[in-house]
Amino acid sequence: MKKNYVLDTNVLLHDPHAIFKFEDNDVVLPIFVIEEIDHFKREGTERGRNARAVARLIDELRARNGSLAKGVPLEKGGTLRVALPTRSYGLPIALDTTKADAAILQIAIDVRDAAPETPTILVTMDTNLRVRADALGVPSENFENQRVQVDQLDLGMRELEVPAETIDAFYNKKEAPLPEGVLLNPNVCVQMRDAADASATALGRFDATKNCIVPLKVPHEGVMGIRPRN
Repeated sequence: MKKNYVLDTNVLLHDPHAIFKFEDNDVVLPIFVIEEIDHFKREGTERGRNARAVARLIDELRARNGSLAKGVPLEKGGTLRVALPTRSYGLPIALDTTKADAAILQIAIDVRDAAPETPTILVTMDTNLRVRADALGVPSENFENQRVQVDQLDLGMRELEVPAETIDAFYNKKEAPLPEGVLLNPNVCVQMRDAADASATALGRFDATKNCIVPLKVPHEGVMGIRPRN
């Protein structure tokens, strides 16, 4: 089922290409988001660069495909449109309606009410805005596309348990074969540890061209004057 994704400004400032990352669903940008992007694009920071990139992308889509008010097609089958309020603020009196967050919430409610059969989701990296959206009955999500799962990172270091003979051969022949079934990325550092004696170790690097572990070579003068302590 197609969905409507209403994007907050911080999503686009975090990733200028976010509009292309919602598969074949429809992406909605509140007009207030465009105004905030225009404000930030004058900055000389990364946020300013991202704001300028977003503005260029949206303008290119407009020039190529027509009216943003009616919706322009995206590569994966969805559409992008810029939405204006269809009515005056109807948010609860407890919320400050002078803030852009309230205006974005109002657009999300408008989109939801205009197409009740289509799920409407507000996407924002602002925790408090997600809480307010939930209180008003608007489903919300964090933008997870570029979040890194730390436990999935390759730390560049592997510890392998090997027979004592492998460590002896490594010191004598200056190389050691990979244990059967072990796969390593090129240049990953390896600490081989004797399976019978944990204190016996050897440090090396996986050489993908030779398909074996070779010693770490550090010139006497170091690299650019920097040498390891151990």
